[in-house]
Amino acid sequence: FFVKSFTKRGGKNLLISKLDSIVYPYILWSFIQGGFSYSLQAFTNFKTTIVDVLSLLWLPQDQFWFLYVLFLVFVLYVVLYSFLPKVFALFVLSFLMYAFKEDVYFIWALINTTFNFGIYFCAGMLFSRYKGNDVKISYRWVVLVIIAFTLSQFYSYVQFNKTNYVQLMVAFIGIGMVVVISKVLDGRFNILKVAGRSSLEIYLVHVIFGSGFRIVMQHAFNIENSIFHLILGTLVGIFVSLVFAEGVKKIGFYFLFSIHNRGLKQGKV
Repeated sequence: FFVKSFTKRGGKNLLISKLDSIVYPYILWSFIQGGFSYSLQAFTNFKTTIVDVLSLLWLPQDQFWFLYVLFLVFVLYVVLYSFLPKVFALFVLSFLMYAFKEDVYFIWALINTTFNFGIYFCAGMLFSRYKGNDVKISYRWVVLVIIAFTLSQFYSYVQFNKTNYVQLMVAFIGIGMVVVISKVLDGRFNILKVAGRSSLEIYLVHVIFGSGFRIVMQHAFNIENSIFHLILGTLVGIFVSLVFAEGVKKIGFYFLFSIHNRGLKQGKV
């Protein structure tokens, strides 16, 4: 949705909107989760210090690296698109940044990460530009992409010296499979729409609930089975977070995820 948003709002206002939808929840929940991790470090797998929590402005912790880098990617492409408003040309530039990422190295690792993942952001712009979402998908497509995904995973597994291009190929095939399956499931399972509407909120809080479940099961019930924790921990992390997010919306506590409540009401992340 980048090009559409840029055209509607302009680069400056687009970045301002991301301060609300990305930066604000990143800072708030970095403090909340960091506080939990520090208070419960006797039960967690990794020790969290006060310095770790307070370093959030330049060193994101745990899953929050994604939001941090996502905002940097927005900044990068607002600048690039302002000077080069051609999506295909930007994709070529993004590919070159990815291809030569090891030759252009920055001390601040998050800049390198931004160049590394920018190509996927730009691929979404390209997908939208050529109306990829309008393509009709049949079950034959599902079978083909699952086969391609399985083969790519096997190839990646046996390739001990994985090149950047192998990783890129495997990633795009995986993304393609998710897109195809999602289009086939569209309209069939309402729970997926509900989860999609609350995807940002689930992302922000799932570690607290998932890790909390693991801690309770291990220390209160002495359950150490890895398969149990993998399956139930994932389900708790997703669906308890979903219930929490929907409950927040019901009682009007929008400030937990956004300064302005309009985006949450409309299900926009």
